[in-house]
Amino acid sequence: MDSLDYNAISRLERELVFILKEEYSFYQSLYITMDKQRDSIKFNRDEHLLDLFAEIERCHRRIRQSETKVAAMKAKHPRMFRVAAAKPEIKKLVNSLATMVKKNMTLVSESEVYLRERYERIREELGELKNSHKILQYVSDGDPSPQFVDGKN
Repeated sequence: MDSLDYNAISRLERELVFILKEEYSFYQSLYITMDKQRDSIKFNRDEHLLDLFAEIERCHRRIRQSETKVAAMKAKHPRMFRVAAAKPEIKKLVNSLATMVKKNMTLVSESEVYLRERYERIREELGELKNSHKILQYVSDGDPSPQFVDGKN
């Protein structure tokens, strides 16, 4: 391998390290946002939930951009990318990112459980309200004539 290849691989490696550190930082902040979202769902604090959902949507776009950026680097120089990706520092960052992604996925799963439970509770309450409404209709369907409580008009 000549020095030109070595310099190109080193440059690609530095670029990958920079991008991966940036991604790790991003996934840490995503974890914090998702943790807030989970707590809002868990403790029925709906006032900030919409803002958190919007933030998560922005994160989805950011994830797609990151994937596109790394895929472009890999497509541009596939051989050098493989060599650079084999470096210990890169592997360590990739493992850290994978751990962070797993933690984020755990939070998503927990939030889904809370939302499912909440949905079922609301559905049951609505069913009870429908029954209450039917009972009230049944009771109120009587004759609107004056009622005699003590036998006097």
